[in-house]
Amino acid sequence: MKQSISFLFLVSLLFISCGEKQKEVAKVTPAPFNQLKAVKTTKEITKDQENYKAELVVGGIDIPWGMTWLPDGSMLVTERLGVLYHVKDGKKTIILNVPEVFARNQGGLLDIAAHPNYKENGWIYITYSLVKKNEKGSHTALIRAKLEGNELTSIEKLYEGSPNVKTAHHFGSRIVFDDGYVYFTIGDRGKRDENPQDITKDGGKVYRLHEDGRIPDDNPFVGQKDAKEAIFSFGHRNPQGMAMNPRTQQIWVHEHGPRGGDEINPITKAVNYGWPVITYGINYSGTTITDETAREGMQQPLYYWVPSIAPSGMAFVTSDVYPDLKGNLVVGSLKFQYLELLTLTPDEKVAKREKLLDGIGRVRSVRQGPDGYIYVGIDGEGVFRMVSKVSQKKSQEKPKNTADTDSNMSEATAITFMKRSEASAKEKEESFKRGEAVYNNVCVQCHLAKGEGVAKVYPPLAGSDWLTDKVVESIHSVKYGLKGEILVNGVKYRGIMSPLGLSDKQVADVMNYTSTSWGNETENFYTEEAVSKVQKEKK
Repeated sequence: MKQSISFLFLVSLLFISCGEKQKEVAKVTPAPFNQLKAVKTTKEITKDQENYKAELVVGGIDIPWGMTWLPDGSMLVTERLGVLYHVKDGKKTIILNVPEVFARNQGGLLDIAAHPNYKENGWIYITYSLVKKNEKGSHTALIRAKLEGNELTSIEKLYEGSPNVKTAHHFGSRIVFDDGYVYFTIGDRGKRDENPQDITKDGGKVYRLHEDGRIPDDNPFVGQKDAKEAIFSFGHRNPQGMAMNPRTQQIWVHEHGPRGGDEINPITKAVNYGWPVITYGINYSGTTITDETAREGMQQPLYYWVPSIAPSGMAFVTSDVYPDLKGNLVVGSLKFQYLELLTLTPDEKVAKREKLLDGIGRVRSVRQGPDGYIYVGIDGEGVFRMVSKVSQKKSQEKPKNTADTDSNMSEATAITFMKRSEASAKEKEESFKRGEAVYNNVCVQCHLAKGEGVAKVYPPLAGSDWLTDKVVESIHSVKYGLKGEILVNGVKYRGIMSPLGLSDKQVADVMNYTSTSWGNETENFYTEEAVSKVQKEKK
């Protein structure tokens, strides 16, 4: 038993440090490309531009990952947990016959895009994390379907990533059309030393298909032994933003990087973008990923953010609705909870950063609608439209949040927790080790290796009065998520914590780990039975 526990401990340590020795670079002939000069973030943005505000379009959507429009002006919005909404005049209708999704951590129902000629062919394209009944793990898949009434029909699976991966990280995914092709992204699936540099495995790639799912004959790796022939470019981490540059007609993606090192990359066929062999980022734990930021045959980013903004969603502004923003790029920030405006020069370089919609919440998705307005999907809220403060006399203001766990916690006094003194040494040791593994797999990205959190963004767990004094609230937030303002050690934090998809046993284990780590102390020993009693109250 001691050997197996030691092994698990070593595995968890390796996971968090992610190892510093990289696997071999893909054995492919480097494609010719014009090497970019990487430009780091300009000075920190401290003030909102203050010319725009958010107008609520539809609320009550927990994680609005993707959105698209139908010819009548109505919207389709994906909710990551697996629900597809048809939104018309601010009212939501659930669409039936949506494929079952692997809704754990970062997996679920992802991007959605109506075909450019939807009026003629009726096709809707969707990416999601696939559930396969007879196989463990999951991967990202692309389907197309038609909408008849309130139901998806004529569903065709166009692509399915493989081999399956048991982690619940880095699925991507975004969809873009161009001249008869459909492009989509799949993240490295948490297997950074295996997938991004291996063209025989899916993950860490941008893909290109014909709109019916056929592989284009001129895709770069067609005919190569064992290659995934849909690959268009490789060496990516987790592209969660993709858009067509209207001036150059080149697809741009942004990489949701590690700790620091988020990138913007214009995409060129067959090019290796370097992850994880080269990067400007480090592990969430603070350890080094690689000492290389450049290598021959690998493309540099056009732009990179340090510190990371945790980008998600991206759009080029082409509309006359925003004459002062037209021709520039907007990117959502999950971490800092604003929309970032990147002013571009005539030669497509980033010249300036500005903050829009500061404090709106975790920006998950960004699209320019057919009406010319920029729409943003906000975790825990729904979809908003960005409007000018000058041109709009009145707007539906985003409701002020207070700490909201969908419960008044009235059950707090009804739950009795087992005392640590009542648990055996073996029970405590095994739960601690399991909880450590869960923490390193799910929690470390935000709260960091030593539970220190990120100042003003992610509250600390080390020495946290919230964790020790608000036990039921802590359990509830891990099970069901948390949104709004909370007070931790006298500091206000306002944001969104999404449901983590953990079992009651995993929640108990991670509570036992965090409550007794980094100087924290508790007399409680958390069990699966006790955690199961913390319920999500109906409003």
